[in-house]
This record gives sequence, structure tokens and C-alpha cells, in this order.
Amino acid sequence: MQALRQIVTVPETRELRVQLPDDAAPQAEAEVIVLFKSGGAEPDAKLAAMREAMNDELFLTDLRETMEDFRHADVEETPA
Repeated sequence: MQALRQIVTVPETRELRVQLPDDAAPQAEAEVIVLFKSGGAEPDAKLAAMREAMNDELFLTDLRETMEDFRHADVEETPA
């Protein structure tokens, strides 16, 4: 597998054009992944959101339900 990495600035149109190398075979499959360096929120904003979640009843209810769903999986032994 060959990897091609390009760092670009997202244009106003939010459209990107990818120029493949000359040795890319026509009609071959290629996987394109777009990774963003930041989620948009600053670390202080993320921390504030986490603090707010500690008192959010809907979030806490979802968390408790998820913990209950996986309660039995947490006590299972790892197969030898």
C-alpha cells in the first residue's frame, strides 16, 4: 500500500481536489481519508463542556444506562 499525504487549508467552497501520482493505476481503488487537526473547540472550552456534563441529567442517565449494558461484560474472564 502506498500512502500520499497532503496538508491543505479548507477553502471557502469546502471542496478539495486530490492530484494522484503518475503511477496511480486508472480504475484502481483508492481510499481517501480526511483528518482535521482540531475539532474546533479550544482545550478550555472542551474542559468547560466536560464540567457541564457532570451535572447534565440526560448525559448522566445515558452514562448509567451504558454502564449497566456493559456490566456483565466487565466481569467476564478473558478466554485462555
